[in-house]
Amino acid sequence: MVTKTNRDILTGGKKYQQKQAKKYGVEEVVFDKQAREEFLTGFHKRKVERQKKAQAYHKEQERKARIEERKQLREDEKNKFEEQLKQLRESRELLEPVLDKEEVEATPNGKAEVNAKESDDEWTGFEEDNKEEVAEDAVEEGEEDEEPVKGILSRKQVFKADNKNYLGDAVVDKETEVTIESLDNPYTTAITNRSIEALAKANNVNLDKSDEVLEGSIKRAKDYAKLCGVEKPKPKQQKKKKFRYLTKAERKDNNMRQKISKLKSRRQAMQK
Repeated sequence: MVTKTNRDILTGGKKYQQKQAKKYGVEEVVFDKQAREEFLTGFHKRKVERQKKAQAYHKEQERKARIEERKQLREDEKNKFEEQLKQLRESRELLEPVLDKEEVEATPNGKAEVNAKESDDEWTGFEEDNKEEVAEDAVEEGEEDEEPVKGILSRKQVFKADNKNYLGDAVVDKETEVTIESLDNPYTTAITNRSIEALAKANNVNLDKSDEVLEGSIKRAKDYAKLCGVEKPKPKQQKKKKFRYLTKAERKDNNMRQKISKLKSRRQAMQK
C-alpha cells in the first residue's frame, strides 16, 4: 500500500481545488478581433447615440412639464373662478335686504304692490276683450310715428305748385324742396315736465331723490363689476423720489459698509 505524501494530502482536498480556481480566475482568455475593432473605432458612434438618447429624454421631460403646467393653470383658473363666484354670492346675500328695503321705501304700498306687479308680469294669454284695445294702440303708435321728430333733427318737405293762377308773374319751379329743422318749444317742454311730475306723484315716486338713487345704482354696478372681475381696481401710483447726489459723508458711510460686508464674506468663505 502506497502511502500519500503530505503534498498529496494537502493538495488533494476539495477546499484546496476551490481556492486554486478562485486564485487564477479564468483558465483561458480568448480575444474577439471583430468586437475589439468595433470598440476601438466606435467612440464617436456611441457618443452620438448617447446625445440622441439624452435629447429624447429631455424632450420627454419638457413635454411632461408642459402638461403639468397646463394642468396647474387650469386648476388655478378653476379655483379663482370658484372664489369669485363665492364672493359674488356672499355680496348678493348681503345686498338683497338693502335692495328689498329700497324697493319698499320707493313704493309705500309695500309688498302688496310688488306682488301685484309680479302677477301683472305673468302672461295668461290673449283675451277677446283686449283685442280691440290692442288694435287701437297699434293705430295710435302708427300716428305717433308719422309725427315729425322733435329736437335738432332736420326733415325735408316738397311743395308743388298745383294752381299757377295764384303765382302770377313769379318764376317758380314746379317742385320746391325745403329743409325744416324743428326746435323744442319752451312752453311744450314745461308742460311735459309738469306731466312727468304728475305721473311721478300718481305712482308715489319722489323725484327729489332721483339723483341720489341714480348715484347709488351706479355705485352698486361698479361694485358688482369689481366683484365679477370685469373692472380691476386701479393701483395707486407711487410718487417717484427726486434724484439727488449723495453728500461726502454719505458716500464715505456707504464705502465703509461695502468694505465691512466684503470682509465678512471673506471670513465666512475661509471658515468653510
